[in-house]
Amino acid sequence: MRYPSAVAGVALCVAFARPTAAQEPPNRPHYVKSIKVPGLDVRFLDFKWDEEVFTTLEKGGPHPVGRRSWVLARLLATTNPFRCEGKAVPVGPSLLILNPAQAGVGPTLELRSIDMREVFVDMNVIAVPPPGETYCQMPATFRKVPAVADRLEVTLTEGEGTVDVVVHYGDRETSTRLVRY
Repeated sequence: MRYPSAVAGVALCVAFARPTAAQEPPNRPHYVKSIKVPGLDVRFLDFKWDEEVFTTLEKGGPHPVGRRSWVLARLLATTNPFRCEGKAVPVGPSLLILNPAQAGVGPTLELRSIDMREVFVDMNVIAVPPPGETYCQMPATFRKVPAVADRLEVTLTEGEGTVDVVVHYGDRETSTRLVRY
């Protein structure tokens, strides 16, 4: 080999090259987070808060990311089914989806059956939900809260026979109540 040091230098550059901030999506998540309570496992990506995107999603507007549905979390009922808005959610995987406001109707939350092979294909963007059966759908009533979550947070709060899936994004919060069978 005529230029071993040049080849070694190029190999080091390639091995340690990192994308620049300009190459990474601005909303890029840092982690896949996991939370659970007995009978329910939840996974979500901690996307960065973006007020312009959220305003478009909540009230309508021009931002392209805010005009499409978002996968907020993957839920896995592990031992028993739940009820959501009075409808059965069987044991197995489902997605918690945030659908944008459309035609004067505010955003909605949807719990949808899914094929797990089609979720989080590109970890750098908020996933577009794959098709599936809708278990329940309800208005996404976001309330302003004093604490600002710089990244998407999902928590589970157990009550007597219930689990609230609480979504905190920026200065907004909403929840979906699941009732245990």
